[in-house]
Formats: sequence, C-alpha cells, structure tokens
Amino acid sequence: MDVHFSGQALHCQMSRAELQRLSSGRSVELQVLLPRNHSFKISIRPTAIAADRGGWQLDSDPTGIWLTVPRAQVELLGQTTSFAERLMREFEVSPGERLQVILEVIADKEQLVGDVLEVTPQSAD
Repeated sequence: MDVHFSGQALHCQMSRAELQRLSSGRSVELQVLLPRNHSFKISIRPTAIAADRGGWQLDSDPTGIWLTVPRAQVELLGQTTSFAERLMREFEVSPGERLQVILEVIADKEQLVGDVLEVTPQSAD
C-alpha cells in the first residue's frame, strides 16, 4: 500500500492482492520506520458493520492512523481490472475541519488504460 497526504486528504493506493486481503476480512497495513526507533503505521481493516450504522471509522494517535471500512463497500471495488477504482469518505476531524480519505485500487498494469472508475456508495446522510 502507498499512502500520500495532500491538503486535507489522505490517499491510500493498494494493489489487487491487498484488496483481496481486505475482502477476505484481514487488514492491510503500511509501517514507516522513523528516526530514534519510532514508526508510524497506517492500517485499513474491514468490518461487517454497514456504512449507515457507523461502519466507516477513522482514529489516530501519534503512532498511526486506523481506518475501518464496511466490508460490503470494499467488495464494490475490484469489479474491473481495466480501471483504477476508488472509494471516498469525509470525516470531521474537528469543528469545521474535514479530512477526505480516498481508497484507490490500482488497475492491473497490463490492462491499465489511464482512467479511474469512481465507486460512490450511497450514504444515509
């Protein structure tokens, strides 16, 4: 998994193999080693809880970021191998401040056409 920060966005790109891991109920993690024996971890884990019941969750502390995504929405990804596909969700991180989280699955290299297919789950909001 590759992770990029820009502005108020956290962009997580994963391979098809990592998507398979999430779809099977296991987490995907990226751990970055830092000076003085520190590290920072970003973990994405699936949950059986539906989106409208609080399935999307974002938590953090000085050692990492933990994102929980409804498994049903993870399974929406990976329907095609010729496009990159993504899920997007915004989280309120403080009053008036929001963070956009983007989960993107990279298209298979041999079939990559340079386009992105956006998967937009419907919310109950």
